[in-house]
Amino acid sequence: MKKCGLALTALGFLCLFAALLLMVVANCGTNDGIYRELQEANGLPEAAGVTQEEMERLDGMLADYLSGDEAALDDSPFNEKERTHMRDVLELFDLARAVRNALFVIAAGLLAAGLWLSRGARLLPMCFVGLAALLLPLGAFAIWAAADFSGAFTFFHETLFTNDLWLLNPETDLLLRLLPEQFFADFAGVIAVRALAYMLAVPLAIFGVRFGRRFV
Repeated sequence: MKKCGLALTALGFLCLFAALLLMVVANCGTNDGIYRELQEANGLPEAAGVTQEEMERLDGMLADYLSGDEAALDDSPFNEKERTHMRDVLELFDLARAVRNALFVIAAGLLAAGLWLSRGARLLPMCFVGLAALLLPLGAFAIWAAADFSGAFTFFHETLFTNDLWLLNPETDLLLRLLPEQFFADFAGVIAVRALAYMLAVPLAIFGVRFGRRFV
């Protein structure tokens, strides 16, 4: 029973960390302030051929759209191909939010069952097991992306999308000029840093509670 409890606890932490990652992705993907910060670091709005005001307006539209406002792009200058691609992206964000919510519920159930069966034994080690189970494959992908971001970026899109609408042309598609490949490389870095901070807060909190009990 104890081994089963430890396994459930580790699995519960894995689900929790995956949910935290999806939460960060959804939050960053709907934050036009992050868009603007990274765009300016990449020489925009000049490189995109738009004014600062227009870039900020479009960023707000994109953030609102991915937050669930399907009418947010109605008055945008994006062409039909770009809008169709954004509908695909919105579906992914909706799925990510649904999976995130489900994972939080599953994590709570698994952790409750695991802690009950194991009597709370080896909580911190099981937390690190769950964290490692998520970070090892993500770390491997991150190494690939650092060495060949274009290849990893292409693989990512070919895996998530069932069409080639994501293959935009900077000559004809404003969306690609507004969100160039380097923007996504920097965006991935922001997500990685923020997600890691949330994840590491969990074992730190467990350690703090366990350590604090010694003085009670």
